[in-house]
Parts: sequence; structure tokens; C-alpha cells
Amino acid sequence: MFSLEERSRAVELYLTTPMTTAQVVECLGYPTRQCLERWLAMDPRYAGRMAKPIIPLETRRKAIELVLGGMQQKQAAKQLGVSVGAVHNWVRAYRRGGMAALQPRNQNAAQGGKSASVRPRGGADAGGGDDVEALRRRVEELELENALMREVVEVVKKDPGADLRRLSNREKTMLIDRLRPRYSLRSMACLLRIAPSSYHYHHARIGVDKYAGLRARVARAFADSKGRYGYRRVKAALGTGVSEKVIRRLMAEGGLSAHVPKRRRYSSYEGETTPAPGNLVNRDFTAERPNEKWLTDITEIKASDGKVYLSPMIDCHDGKIVAYTAGFHPNAELANRMLAEAAETLPDNARPVVHSDRGCHYRWPGWLELMERYGLIRSMSAKGCSPDNAAAEGFFGRMKTESVYPEHWEKRTRDEVLVLIDEYIHWYNHERIKQSLGWMSPVQYRQSQGMAA
Repeated sequence: MFSLEERSRAVELYLTTPMTTAQVVECLGYPTRQCLERWLAMDPRYAGRMAKPIIPLETRRKAIELVLGGMQQKQAAKQLGVSVGAVHNWVRAYRRGGMAALQPRNQNAAQGGKSASVRPRGGADAGGGDDVEALRRRVEELELENALMREVVEVVKKDPGADLRRLSNREKTMLIDRLRPRYSLRSMACLLRIAPSSYHYHHARIGVDKYAGLRARVARAFADSKGRYGYRRVKAALGTGVSEKVIRRLMAEGGLSAHVPKRRRYSSYEGETTPAPGNLVNRDFTAERPNEKWLTDITEIKASDGKVYLSPMIDCHDGKIVAYTAGFHPNAELANRMLAEAAETLPDNARPVVHSDRGCHYRWPGWLELMERYGLIRSMSAKGCSPDNAAAEGFFGRMKTESVYPEHWEKRTRDEVLVLIDEYIHWYNHERIKQSLGWMSPVQYRQSQGMAA
């Protein structure tokens, strides 16, 4: 219990000085703010007024400045002698409506002779100056908001009606940087609801390329593939967790693009020299196990001193080149030697279907004799129908797109082209990864499955 003298002393100290209730309590060491407000309510000089006095606008502005400057609300409240709840409410009001929202509801900011300004409480023009100042600040806030809305479209690429406060802190920082010469950081940070510390954090990092290290790795992986890998294979080769879109964008920005294929191929068709077997493959270029379906064809490659012809045997199971021959003439010996080499790799009891187009090499006696000797099954495409042997055509297209054209084999001699063919097919079998094989090469895939590579 407090004595009557103690009550009177506290009430008089509040009514006769510019102290707030919190400052009176701190000065006297008693009572609580709530208790002092009850004592004030019973005093005739305070009767009919608000139980809580209006804190001057200057105090509210000082609190906002301290909080925006990085001080905790509790420390700011202690320094100014007000409650933490009051500071919290002022900050929230400021972020919603700016300085205009901090204006006391009673523009005189006075109770019982306590005034936040030099004007007397009851004067006729007491609030006129404050009203004009508040209106000016409100106009400035509206102009700033309109400027931000215009910049949203150009800088952040968002809809003009987007909620500014729902933007990311990085996007808000970009807007502030664009308008900062014209508007203060404090006003923009308040309107966008971003702490100054967050602004400075993102401002220092906007010019930093977070993919700088990845760009170098992408360029190195692309170079290691001799420019043959697209963004999917580059991503798989790097084993990175970023999306394919990021890799594609980084490659595009770095001018790293796979070469566009050119359509031109060798044709060995010379008419129906012997009866053709049926199309057993029927455009199904898949196989559940190795040595089930084989594909073959012949393609030509230009050199500076002539042409080189390549005849491979492709396994439909994983795309591995089982055997191949390359020479300067597209004759029967080229195809027959390749077939014999491929057949020698077969395990016992393996009898694959060998599919080809209707070229003369696959209808001459030497080829037919080898097919019969090794017990292989013949299959042929329809006349003039390259899609019937699309997988073989696809291999030729990839080889020329990835190596022949970009490396300008046409400027090499035929002997040099033979060496380049050996190098490419070895790389194709042992290193070139394929999405269908779980981003492994044909040899790696067979080894992972416990098969003979």
C-alpha cells in the first residue's frame, strides 16, 4: 500500500512535468504504470482524459530511428523511457503507413497542460501545422509508392499490380538501388518492409556471380567432350545438383552449343540383285540383352585427299560398337571383314539378328556365306526407307555432329581420318555417357551389369 503523500507526489510529478508515466515510475521507483494511471484517472485535472497519455511525436520518431538503425526495441524503449509494447506498435504503424501513421490521434498531443509542442493545448490553430506536415509526408509516400510500382515492371519483371511487400529481399534491393538517388533509403526500406541490414547484405552481393565456379566447370566439361556434349550430358558429367535449365543458360551465355547435324549420307543401293529377307526388326531398336539385335550400314567421310568409308556393327542393347572397319573404298571386303570381326566376339549359342539396308554389300555372295557360317539371321529395311534403320543412321549423325564437322575432318588426310575414327569410337564405347544407360557409357554399363565388355 502506498500512502496518500506518495500518491500525491507521483500524480503531481506527472502533471507538472513533461514526464510520461513510464518516466515517473522510473524516477520515483514506484508504483507500476498501471497503478499510476489509476491514480491519475481519479484526479479531477485528469478526469475525462485518456488513461494513457499521448507520447510526443518527436519521441515516436526517435524510437523509429533507433530501431531502423539496428537497435533492439527493448533497448530503444528503455532509452526513451517508454514501454516495449509502445515501440512495437509504432514500428508496425510506421511500416504500414510511414511517418503519418505515427501522428497521435489527438493532434495537440497534450493532456492537462502536457504538450509535445510549444503551442497551448486549446489554441485554435494547434493542429494546423501538423496536419500540413502530415499531408506533405503522405504525398511523398504516395509518389514513392507509384515510382516503385513503375520500376517493378522494368527491374523485377513483375506485374504492375504486384504487392511490393511480397517481393523477395533481393528484388526489393534492386528496386531501392534504382530509386535511391531520388528517395531516401529509410523511406523505401520502410515502404518495402525490408530491414536496412538486409538491404546492405543483398546490395553487396548483387554484382557477384554465384555460378562463377560452375561456369568454369561447365566450360571444362564441354571442352573435355570436344564440344560434343549438350547441356544434359554436361550436367550428368558434372554430377551437379543444379537444374538442367541452369546448365543450359550457362552454356548459352558462354556460347557453348553442340553442333547442328548436316544431312548427307552415302548410298550403296544398286537394285535388287538377290531376294531380300523380311524386316524382322520392324523399327524396334531395343534389346533386352547383348547380341540379340545388331545393326549395320556404311557411311562416307570426306578427307582432303579423297573419302573414307566406315562400316560399324551396332548392338541395340546399349549402342555399343561391336566391331567396325574403315577404308578408302566401299567394297564387299569392307563389309565382310567387319562382319567376321563382329561374329568372332559372339559367345557360344548367340545368334543375333543382323539388320541392314538394301545395299549391295549385304546381298553379295561373300556376305551371305558369312551369315550362314556363323548362323546369323538376316533382316533388311524396305526399299529407300531410311527410318527402318534409324538407329544406325543416328550413330552416323552423332559422330559427324560431334566430331567430323566441328573438327573439320575434311581438312585432314585419309590416313589421319582413319586415326580419328579409331579415337572417336573408342571414346564412344568407353567414355560417352548416355541417359538411357543411367549416364554411363556402353562399356561402363556392361561392367556395372556384370557383363563382358
